Amino acid sequence: MVQEIKLIGFKYNKLIVERNEENKGDLKITPNINIQSIDKFKSESKQDILEVKFNFNIDYSSLGKIELTGRLLLSVDSKTLKDAIEGWKNKKLDNNINMIILNVIMQKASIKALQLEEEMNLPPHIQLPRLQLGKKE
Repeated sequence: MVQEIKLIGFKYNKLIVERNEENKGDLKITPNINIQSIDKFKSESKQDILEVKFNFNIDYSSLGKIELTGRLLLSVDSKTLKDAIEGWKNKKLDNNINMIILNVIMQKASIKALQLEEEMNLPPHIQLPRLQLGKKE
């Protein structure tokens, strides 16, 4: 069982956004998260830190693409650290750890992707909230 996991660092190494002049055919927006590696982060403190390198991509068919590459650092207990590294090596990452990692990546990268989409006039990759008039009772 996963004890407590805290996000202590998050940074991007590469941000690529491309927008083509016109879209040819149906627009299909396809996001994808890919974990590149999971390792122990060597720090000066005695703290157990898990380093996760990732890619977050959004494909807009022929309209364009967004590629975000980065890493996140998670403070974990020693058992979670060991389980995550062993699970990654054996291609059997614990579902709880996997969901925590993917949710952090999705939350952080989606915010950056929305900023880039706005700047490049690409449609948002997620449904944004909308207000609607309600009926008076």
